[in-house]
Amino acid sequence: MSGLVNQSKILHPNYSAENLTLSGDISSTATYCYIFLALAGLTASVFILITFIRGCKGRKSLTKMDTTFFALSLSDLFIILYSISVIAHRPGYLKTTSLNCGVFSFFFNISYFNSQFLQVTMLFFLTFEENRPGVALLIKVLDNALACVGLTALGSFLGSVFTTAMLATGQQLNESLYCQLDPLQAGPRYIIAKFIVGIALPCLLLTLLLVKCLLLWKKSETGMGLAARLKACSAFVAVASVTLVCRIFYNAVLLHRTTLKYRLGSFSPQEALCNVAELVMFSGSCLSLVLIVSLHKLCREGMVRTLKSLTDPCRRIGRGETHRNIMTTTIEIAEHKEDTGSLHSENLGEAPGTTDGCG
Repeated sequence: MSGLVNQSKILHPNYSAENLTLSGDISSTATYCYIFLALAGLTASVFILITFIRGCKGRKSLTKMDTTFFALSLSDLFIILYSISVIAHRPGYLKTTSLNCGVFSFFFNISYFNSQFLQVTMLFFLTFEENRPGVALLIKVLDNALACVGLTALGSFLGSVFTTAMLATGQQLNESLYCQLDPLQAGPRYIIAKFIVGIALPCLLLTLLLVKCLLLWKKSETGMGLAARLKACSAFVAVASVTLVCRIFYNAVLLHRTTLKYRLGSFSPQEALCNVAELVMFSGSCLSLVLIVSLHKLCREGMVRTLKSLTDPCRRIGRGETHRNIMTTTIEIAEHKEDTGSLHSENLGEAPGTTDGCG
């Protein structure tokens, strides 16, 4: 509780001890709810990793969407792992130096941006898979999914460098502070830069690609209707929708906090809402992994195969015990028959001997 009281010094002056306690209760309740989603997301990521490791070992040919979904799963998995450091300190904050907090935020933003840019890459594949553009460079990019994933990672790295450069905390590098993934002491420029790179730019690209995709699908001569196409790429539609909703809410709360901070010159008294919004953003990654393993054909089949391989030893043990009981019963019956047969033969052998003696 002392840590929470100390944190009240960096919040708004009207942020009383009662409000601080209420904020802690709300954050704790939201954290407990998030833990269930985090466990589901981690379980789904294990199935996805096993599926793709088996595919690589078996030299199975993976499609572009398969490769991109695997990269997206890794990004969402890293985001969930970062959330462990957050929920471990709830309802308080991680206390570290300004430099460590900046480094922590930098690596988190790489995964955060990468998962959003990978969705743009997926829609790019869906748009130009059948109707290839006339530009030779785009054709080479379409033929190499790993190159697209690498370019996406490079763009995420540069975006994280740009946002971290805007991270003006007003603190000395070795000075202690309370740290979030998006630091409490971050200036408005950081939040605006993250909003542009993490939401505004990907949403603009997704909108343009979606319009182009619908136009190309409408003119397509394959005879496959729009509803059938959307059903075929249901995994992408579901993942993109969930991620977009969760992250728009998260960024809206960050912008709201930044607006109040810029106007009041201090932190917003609504830190509980910021904590909940952060967990909502993490929940989007958990739900994305669950949707991938449920809707993507390769991952779904891999999950079923893995579950069967886990339950086969139990089935074999059960079958072995059943067969062993049957064999034991058969052996007892056979021994009983042999004993009965020997007694019958002895009786037959004694009968003639007795007749001869009497005669």
